[in-house]
Amino acid sequence: MKIKKSKTMMKKTKKSVMKKKKQLKDVTTDEFFNQSFEDEINTIDNDNQDKNVLEDDGGSSDSDMDPVQHKKSLMKLKDTDPEFYKYLKENDRNLLEFDISDDGNEIDDDDKSSLNEFDMKHIPNDHLEVASDESDYELDEENSIKDKRKITLQLLKKWQEEIQKDKSLKTIKCAVEAFHAALETVAESGDPESLQYKVEGGAIFNGVVQLCILYLPDAFKRYLKLDPDTHHVQVHKIKRFTKIKTILKLYLTDLIKILQNVTSSNILTILLKHLHQMLLYTQSFSSLTKPLLKILLKFWSSGEETVRVVSFLSILRIVTSNRKSILEMLFKTMYVKYVENSKFVSITTLPGINFMRHSLVEIYLLDNNLAYHHAFLYIRQLAIHLRNAMTLKKKEHFQAVYNWQYINSLRFWSELIYLSKSDSMLRSLLYPLVQIIIGTIKVIPTHQYYPLRFHCVQMLIDISKETDTFIPILPFLLEILDSYDFNKKHKAVSMKPVPFICILRMSKSQLQENGFKDNVIDNIYKLILENAAKDSHTVYFPDLYISCIIQLKAFLKKCHIANYCRKMKQLLDKIEENKKYIETERSKTVIDLKNMTEIKNWENRIKAQGTSLSKFYESWIKIYQSQKLKLLTKNEEIAEYNLPTIRKLKKGKSSKENIEESSEESDFEMKIKSNKEKSDESKFDKRKSEKHSKPKKKKLKINNDQINLLPQENTDIVQDINSDDWD
Repeated sequence: MKIKKSKTMMKKTKKSVMKKKKQLKDVTTDEFFNQSFEDEINTIDNDNQDKNVLEDDGGSSDSDMDPVQHKKSLMKLKDTDPEFYKYLKENDRNLLEFDISDDGNEIDDDDKSSLNEFDMKHIPNDHLEVASDESDYELDEENSIKDKRKITLQLLKKWQEEIQKDKSLKTIKCAVEAFHAALETVAESGDPESLQYKVEGGAIFNGVVQLCILYLPDAFKRYLKLDPDTHHVQVHKIKRFTKIKTILKLYLTDLIKILQNVTSSNILTILLKHLHQMLLYTQSFSSLTKPLLKILLKFWSSGEETVRVVSFLSILRIVTSNRKSILEMLFKTMYVKYVENSKFVSITTLPGINFMRHSLVEIYLLDNNLAYHHAFLYIRQLAIHLRNAMTLKKKEHFQAVYNWQYINSLRFWSELIYLSKSDSMLRSLLYPLVQIIIGTIKVIPTHQYYPLRFHCVQMLIDISKETDTFIPILPFLLEILDSYDFNKKHKAVSMKPVPFICILRMSKSQLQENGFKDNVIDNIYKLILENAAKDSHTVYFPDLYISCIIQLKAFLKKCHIANYCRKMKQLLDKIEENKKYIETERSKTVIDLKNMTEIKNWENRIKAQGTSLSKFYESWIKIYQSQKLKLLTKNEEIAEYNLPTIRKLKKGKSSKENIEESSEESDFEMKIKSNKEKSDESKFDKRKSEKHSKPKKKKLKINNDQINLLPQENTDIVQDINSDDWD
């Protein structure tokens, strides 16, 4: 009877254990270890009590099973049912080793003696975690994964060592995933739990970015088995590219994203140099070309000096690899950005505008045939604006022509045409462009727009020099000497020189200053000298410049300002000297004017020998360039402008001694004093004026070509990047 009851009890115990196992799936680890099996034991006891009541009604006392007997019956399972006992021992050891003292019944001495192999007190097992449920194992595994996600400096150091030696993809994947996690963490976009790594702290973020920038380009080349110096190769045709394609696209996308959000010029320079190294792989992803060019064009048009240069180098590399697909779009976009940025010209913005123009010319020269279609449309548009200004003669139409965007557009197209090849289709647009430039000069030929005239004449000289084409330039300069009265006294004194390089129109107050006339004379001197040096070796020089000689002599007769006469007299002497030299050389040989080959050979021989005028211009332009650089590089800080001072003659000293004492004055002071003394020359007799003018001429002769020299418009003031910056 007891064996039967014991079997019934075992079945109920087994059911209870299985039920408990199901309930424990949603129980946490702490609850599991703190939970006892009192409920199961109480349930079993209640069932036993119910059975005892029924058996008591039947008069049987043997069916009463107290906890001690239950303990004994459980221990007998070791012999009767070893498999079930093993199961309880591995999963529910608490059931086998429950504390008998928890029961309310008292234990007899006989019962205690029968349980000598058991402990009276329940002691938890030291290895309870081994017998935990599957849910506890999953929780422990999740905690360990979270710890592994966090990036540390030790881990970065380990990756840095591995990525330089390992030729597999493992470390590259880790670095790219860490870079992606770093950007997502900063941007706070997406679910942080979905990221493979966790980047916390500025030091870890900088370490991840530094790891990728310094070592990923070489790691990619090492994995793809490319030469370290390789820059032009179709990466998508390499067998291993398929394995690295996803990681590479993810990294390039993140690199574009970080470029869009960085504002520091130093960081941008580093990132752009790194991007320049990674451009080898961008041609394999056509979807990345448009956003990449968008951000590069932004930096090219509005970034710092170094940022602009590196951006252009990246654009140039992208274009050379994908010329057919993006070149036409790039022509239009870059030209529009150039026009937008050339609206305002100043000493600070001029270097950037010049760089944009030179770099844009380089892009257009990549495909002359495609550039011809764009040039034709835009030059035609400029011609329409000019026609409206000359025919309608309204203020808005004048403003559409006489502005910096129009002048800079003319300068760009002229530079593009004369830098193109002689057999290029772009050369066919030379004549209409020259007519537009000449027409621009004639729209408003007043002295207020002399600066604009000088800009246009400079463009014509550059075109004539580079294309070896005759353009009538001298009339636009000699006309100023005839039409403007340089003897007229000025009403104001210029505190600083007025640079025509950044001016198109003079205001009424500026026209009254002495600086205006000084700059007009200097520009006429410079442009006539440059044009004469360009033509100094030609066979027609004496015939072409005879009118210039006549008009210069006429100017010297009517001009009474010694400084202006001195410069024009020097120019006249150089032209006459060269005229006599060419006439002498022409008289030595008989030249057939119909034979152009013979004429070209003669001119090339004279050019190779060098004329006195061309040699003088080469030495003069060096001083001019140095003054121009000074003007363009923070002239406000470098140049010292002192207010003019009036000094009375000291008593007891002759005028000659006073002039010698003032020999250490600044050029500007000397210039003001000379102008004042020249205006008072009529009050003195001829003998006394000559006495005062001689030492002044001696003083001015020292700085013959250094007074009011303006920079040349075409110069690009951009520093080259050192090769060390790319390491």
